[in-house]
Amino acid sequence: MSVERALGTFTVRASAAEADAFRRETGGTGQKIPFTFPVRWLARPDFHAAAAEMIGDNNWVPIHESQSFDYREPLVADVDYAMTVKMQRQTEPSRIVLLADVGASGEAPALSMEMILRIVPLPKGEAA
Repeated sequence: MSVERALGTFTVRASAAEADAFRRETGGTGQKIPFTFPVRWLARPDFHAAAAEMIGDNNWVPIHESQSFDYREPLVADVDYAMTVKMQRQTEPSRIVLLADVGASGEAPALSMEMILRIVPLPKGEAA
């Protein structure tokens, strides 16, 4: 079973300084905006809160299962983009899936991405 919820459209920006720091920390070279940099935009606290609401409690931890990026064109540093995000709750197996499109407002997405988080329940009495 899968339930989907639109989380909204958010303004995101990859500043040159943030992209450089991400590149240094991940050992990347060359690209102005590292290929996986946009995954940072899916780590918002309000997205975690929406996942907890869809799951029904806070007695779990998300384990990173996979991520994918489909670029139609590279992102540019220091430019505002619109990121539209949907969240799916899957129960077999227990997962949260984040689907996002990123692009200039009113234009076709430059990037589509997906992050899958496996939901692992905590032992009784432990809270995340």
